[in-house]
Amino acid sequence: MAAKTVECTVKDSKIFTNYLKKFASIDSTLLFEVDLSDQKFITKSPNEERSVVKFGELSFEEGKFETKSKEKIRIKVGIYNIQRIIKIIDQFPGEFQFIIKYDEVVTNDKTDHAALSILVKNDSLKFNEECTSLNIFKYISDDLWNNTIKKVDEVISFHFSKENIEKIRALSELDKEYKLIEFINKEGSLFVRGRSFEFLLAPTTDEKFSISFFKEQFNKIDVEESSVKMGADRASFKSEDSETEIVLSRAEGNDNYDNDDLPF
Repeated sequence: MAAKTVECTVKDSKIFTNYLKKFASIDSTLLFEVDLSDQKFITKSPNEERSVVKFGELSFEEGKFETKSKEKIRIKVGIYNIQRIIKIIDQFPGEFQFIIKYDEVVTNDKTDHAALSILVKNDSLKFNEECTSLNIFKYISDDLWNNTIKKVDEVISFHFSKENIEKIRALSELDKEYKLIEFINKEGSLFVRGRSFEFLLAPTTDEKFSISFFKEQFNKIDVEESSVKMGADRASFKSEDSETEIVLSRAEGNDNYDNDDLPF
């Protein structure tokens, strides 16, 4: 079957590139989907160990994309270097065309629509970028995301402000020798602690609870107002400012110190 194209007119690049930047901290590569049925971009991006999975949606309307395509398909777009595609799009500050060339890929009786290339152009500039084979990506289906990854067996929940996210990052920087941060619920309050600090985060319940994450994981959370659910093995941080959610898996093992040695 011959390759096809879908063409979009983009009024402003910044919203879309800001969307792509949300995933640059997860991996240098990116697989996102162009959902022509629901007119939106969908991304479910894991790190190498799958200890972090970030989900994000951006509607065509919000991203200033318009298309006349009548197709009712999803196109999977593989990007080898996120920063490169962002820099390419940044060369088009005004209105431009965003054209995806794609083909059908049939594997085990399953049909995917895979992007072959992206052409970005206006009246004075054209830039063609080849897309990456889908084989290098760990694809996460809607079902896997909704019914497994983001399903937290909730023990506690709380509102996480931008100010508190930034505060914890700053405290963690003062605690560089230790790789973990711990969320611990005790006496009706939730604390965040490292090796040398303990910070009161929020009032909660009397439920005794603790979970640790590597700082490297925590730093991938967007600095946005968020709703948090924490369970025994994972936590979900759902942004209240954008259609973004990130799930962190509990950090297993701690070779830096024993909890009995903490000063708290």
